[in-house]
Amino acid sequence: MTSFLSKTHPNQFFSFQILLLFCIILSLVFPFDSTAFSSSATEKEVGEDGMEAAALVAWKASLDNQSQSLLSSWVVGSNHCDWIGVGCKMAKRVITHIDLKSYGLKGTLSNLNFSSLPHLLSLDLENNSFYGTIPSRIGCLSRLTNLSLSANSLFGSIPPVMGQLSNLKTLELHQNQIGGSIPHEIGFLISLTKLNLYSNNLTGTIPTSIGNLVNLTTIDLGGNHLSGSIPQEVGMLRSLVDLQLSMNNLIGTIPASIGNLVNLATLFLWENHLSGAIPEEVWALRSLVDLDLSMNNLMGTIPASIGNLINLTTFCLWRNQLSGAIPEEVGMLRSLIDLRLFTNNLMGTIPASIGNLVNLNTLDLGGNHLSGSIPQEVGMLRSLIDLRLSRNNFTGTIPASIGNLVNLTTLYLHTNHLSGAIPKEVGLLRSLVDLQLSINDLTASTTTTMSDGKHHHHHLGHHHKEEDNNGPVDYAKEAKHHKHQEHLAELGAVAAGAFALHEKHKAKKDPEHAHKHRVEEEIAVVVAAGSAGFAIHEHHEKKAAKHHEPHHGHHHH
Repeated sequence: MTSFLSKTHPNQFFSFQILLLFCIILSLVFPFDSTAFSSSATEKEVGEDGMEAAALVAWKASLDNQSQSLLSSWVVGSNHCDWIGVGCKMAKRVITHIDLKSYGLKGTLSNLNFSSLPHLLSLDLENNSFYGTIPSRIGCLSRLTNLSLSANSLFGSIPPVMGQLSNLKTLELHQNQIGGSIPHEIGFLISLTKLNLYSNNLTGTIPTSIGNLVNLTTIDLGGNHLSGSIPQEVGMLRSLVDLQLSMNNLIGTIPASIGNLVNLATLFLWENHLSGAIPEEVWALRSLVDLDLSMNNLMGTIPASIGNLINLTTFCLWRNQLSGAIPEEVGMLRSLIDLRLFTNNLMGTIPASIGNLVNLNTLDLGGNHLSGSIPQEVGMLRSLIDLRLSRNNFTGTIPASIGNLVNLTTLYLHTNHLSGAIPKEVGLLRSLVDLQLSINDLTASTTTTMSDGKHHHHHLGHHHKEEDNNGPVDYAKEAKHHKHQEHLAELGAVAAGAFALHEKHKAKKDPEHAHKHRVEEEIAVVVAAGSAGFAIHEHHEKKAAKHHEPHHGHHHH
């Protein structure tokens, strides 16, 4: 490894030599003396453990007053192995662990003498208020296996000398303000199993040396400003379980080498500028649980081999340029909870096999070119909370089986060519909060009621011939189309309000009325307001857009 570094990066190798020499000199100045361990505090101070304790006390003095109060147990002369946040190897009383996660500390790392902590295995300062840069002297911690500086306010760049920490298994620098590029030297951390750098200001490309980290199980570089393509070398990380590169500026195609990652459970590449077809190798990753490639420029079709991914719970490809039909094999994904394919160019019908997805909470196919009728099998999705099929070319009637979806809170069928009466079963959906049926050819059923008394958003108007259902709604255009109906909408709102007041007054006079009868809001009253509602209440559609924002975890995140 050293010879490789000296050949490829002679300057960095030279700096490593200087740093190593610096650390050795410090260790000679403070030699280890086994006779120094005694019950006498004075004797202890000349030993290695005394050197470590003195380094921590000096660092404490550089922190703000509140931090010093929180670390009040850090006093020279006391047993440092009993100090808050400090762990020791008791046989030699040397410090091996510093765990100050979420202690409310504020200060910098510049005054922490890392060379005085040669036995340190773990340094966890996550979720504090540390600022400033990561000192290059951190390269002296040659035995370190865990380094977590995440959720602070650190800036500057990742020092290349971190490549010297060859025993490091966990490196977590996420949620800071770290900039610059990911150093090539990170590829020398061959013991690394977890690399979290998400939510920083990192730029440049993902170094190809990442392929050396064959023990990695997690890599999360999301939420940065990384550019260039995803390196083929990612496919060498055969232990990888979690790969997250979302919210960057990555371009090019998804490398086919990702198909080598047979243990991969999470693949998040959403919100980049990736293009081309999704490689067929992705559809062979049978361990995948969460797949989100949304908000890219991906093309091509969803193949029948999607049926291989039987462990999928999240399948999100929204806001791409995918075409073709939704394959029947999607019905084989019986573990699926979240299915979002909206804002693509998908055509054909919804396969009847969709009814097999009995665990589904969210089904969003809006903003495509889907046609045919809404299958009765949708009514088998009894776990469904959010159903959005708007802005397509659906015809026929709304299936009465939708009444089986007792957990449904959101139903968007607007901007289609649906006809016939709104089935009375819709009015029995007690959990329904947001109902949008406008811009169709629907008629109200005089027997349809909304029965739960909750606050509803109803858009139930008629089909408009000049609708645009081939992409996101143009709110200005919709407002212009429906301007002439605003007065009618106001009348409808007044009528609905009067009906509600009447029911409230009636219930007050006769409490039994409230108990015996559900409050009935005639959909016919609201229909008058519905066609204008799409323009007047466009904030509900914005609410829908917010709903469509991905979960990072992500993410993670």
